[in-house]
Amino acid sequence: MKDFKFNLLLIISLFVFQGCGSSMNSAKFTKTKQLVDSRKFEIQHEWVNPMSGNRINLIGNPNFIRFKKDSVNLFLPFFGERFAGGGYNDEGGIIYNGPLKDLEVNSDKKDTQIIKFSTKQDTEDLDFTITVYPEGDVNTRVNSSHRSFISYQGQIGELKERND
Repeated sequence: MKDFKFNLLLIISLFVFQGCGSSMNSAKFTKTKQLVDSRKFEIQHEWVNPMSGNRINLIGNPNFIRFKKDSVNLFLPFFGERFAGGGYNDEGGIIYNGPLKDLEVNSDKKDTQIIKFSTKQDTEDLDFTITVYPEGDVNTRVNSSHRSFISYQGQIGELKERND
């Protein structure tokens, strides 16, 4: 009889703790979805994954993607090869500040949101695919007409007001 009570208590405890965990995940998912739907959010990356080479920690290095309704302001450091003519810009990264072009936002079956858009930096065409996971983790992939493929990993958050 003691074993039965112990097992019953254990099963009830597991259900209670599982329910608590899913409500926290649900709250985080709701916040993440609201940020993407508002088109007013910021992404900070912690890692960069160049096509050739090891991943690089970006903590302490400036990088951002800031969505402001129908425009985007971004600076991403670049580590990789340049294929076409021209030189790197003064900042040495992927830089754009202007209207969103060809914006698409979709969700998949796992509540992951996929944001796609294009930009142009001088003569270079850039295609972005940003995958936003329900917990707020982000994977940003950049395809360039002049540079090697590169990806970044980070977090989505609220857009902080700035004077830039």
